[in-house]
Amino acid sequence: MSARNAAVNLQVESFLRKIQDPRLAAILRVQTVVLEELQRFATERGFVQLMPILLSPFTDPLNHDVYPAEIDYRGRTFKLTASMIFHKQLALVPQGLERIFIVSPNIRLEKMEVKDSVNHMAEFSQFDFEIKGATMEEALAFLEELYAHVFAALRSRCAAELAALGRELPALERPFPRYRSEELQRDLGDDYYDALSRRTPVPCFVLSFEREFYDREDPARPGTFRNFDLVYPEGYGEALSGAEREYRHENLLRRMERRGTSPEAYAAYLDVARQGLLPPSAGAGIGIQRLLKFVCGRRQIADVCLFDRSLSGDFTF
Repeated sequence: MSARNAAVNLQVESFLRKIQDPRLAAILRVQTVVLEELQRFATERGFVQLMPILLSPFTDPLNHDVYPAEIDYRGRTFKLTASMIFHKQLALVPQGLERIFIVSPNIRLEKMEVKDSVNHMAEFSQFDFEIKGATMEEALAFLEELYAHVFAALRSRCAAELAALGRELPALERPFPRYRSEELQRDLGDDYYDALSRRTPVPCFVLSFEREFYDREDPARPGTFRNFDLVYPEGYGEALSGAEREYRHENLLRRMERRGTSPEAYAAYLDVARQGLLPPSAGAGIGIQRLLKFVCGRRQIADVCLFDRSLSGDFTF
């Protein structure tokens, strides 16, 4: 047997042991309830579900460097979706669409700097939502209600699975604590996410980062931003990112120039903004696998995936 075949056999045996572990079956049942309850909560509040988009001339430029994920097709280069941020904004242009959500696959070919991360994946899914005319505060309140609903449903519907996993869900007291990023950096240092996650007893919001050009700068406080992350307790780290969105053409161009982003790649999106058609909105994207990891009390994100797409995975299947 060749060395390559021997390595493949070991990978297959490892995969078979993993998928036959009864804890994985419990995790996947929890995942089913999580997805059902996220969608139930949204649809009962007037949200319309959209289908995900996997190919586009442009996608989220992200706030960190990744390898290009793109294909050539019919003489054009298409990006694989890194997030549906621009399509969420565009979907709210029509009258009558006020609240939308998508269960969206995302491809992010992370570089080796995060290869040891227990949270990063090359392929993952988000529960993405956007609300026309909403403020950051309204998006935060929606998320608090959403998490409370999902946790209550899990306690009721998945008691046996959580017991099998040895997991007792932490209490969620609302409102979640809120901190400003500059204050956390001053008090906890550059690695404040990890420090905050290990010391907070409850999920908490971190506010105001200068990152992607589509996050709205606070007009009342230039240099600060109407955006946020959610951080899980118990050392589980970042849960989601969201913001009020920039929708004014001149502001988008100004932010792009400041970020060093080429407007040419986003020409069609910017033309809609130039016509004044992009509505003000706010929203966020919840990492499904990160949520499942926290809910199930697993420490490696690979542990909640039937087919491992974590950065440490071997992509056997």
